[in-house]
Amino acid sequence: MTVHFLRHVLAVLLLVPACCSLAGAAGEPAHKQTNFSASLGIEFASGDYGTNTTTDSLYIPLILTWFPTERIDIGVEIPYIYQSNANVTTSLYQNNQTTTTAKTVTKLGGPGGAPAVGKTASAAGSSGSSVSGLGDIILRLGVIALFEGDKAPQLRPSLFVKFPTASTSDGLGTGEFDAGGGLEATKWFGNVILTAEALYNYQGRVDGFGLKNYLSYTAGLGYQATDSVRPMLLLKGATAPSRYSGNLLEARIQMLWDITKTTALDLYASHGITDSSPEYGAGVAVVYSF
Repeated sequence: MTVHFLRHVLAVLLLVPACCSLAGAAGEPAHKQTNFSASLGIEFASGDYGTNTTTDSLYIPLILTWFPTERIDIGVEIPYIYQSNANVTTSLYQNNQTTTTAKTVTKLGGPGGAPAVGKTASAAGSSGSSVSGLGDIILRLGVIALFEGDKAPQLRPSLFVKFPTASTSDGLGTGEFDAGGGLEATKWFGNVILTAEALYNYQGRVDGFGLKNYLSYTAGLGYQATDSVRPMLLLKGATAPSRYSGNLLEARIQMLWDITKTTALDLYASHGITDSSPEYGAGVAVVYSF
């Protein structure tokens, strides 16, 4: 890793506990209904994505979510991206599932992958130098169509639009709008929770990238170990988002920790199973509901 890369990591790691401390000091009564949530996270991934070059990446999303009713959530994700080179990579950064409170909060739904691998795996920019900047901004809408019952799972359809705000010259984005929709289902069995989500992603077409529409999915099993701690096992994958890449699949170990009535911490570690996925990754996010 370069010194520049380590500076990015250190800066964000210093921000996360600071946000956690501020949020914890502002705890509110448990009965107060959540109307908004804010999440700040950092996700690291490393892999060669089927090439001869290893790419280290940071994805740093600020996610703001509004709950106008108990059924509806409207969110915007504003990410900052750092890569150790300008190779165009595939990942599952933007398809995380986090249920941090009794209500579904941030990071549910959204596109299942970043720009697909191009013909040469360095379709934009110079692969020898690091690149960074604003990523593609994502707008999401989710509606709980069916609340969980004794036998029925909770069902939440969702839609998203990805705006092409990331630099194409640096390989941080495709320069095209993407959109899609899907369905998430969750069901509790005592202290055990099962969750599954599938999203169909429509990608804008870019010459030389071979982009195509694809399906992304997540399946998970969690256990409410204590009132505030929930470990989970997740499988996350997607069909090939490009003619020049393969299917994506990775396994994750995740822990959701409710620090206070309003503040939650989300941590995970991942391992890639297919060549187009990062070899390994890790992330942490602080979610504050108010």
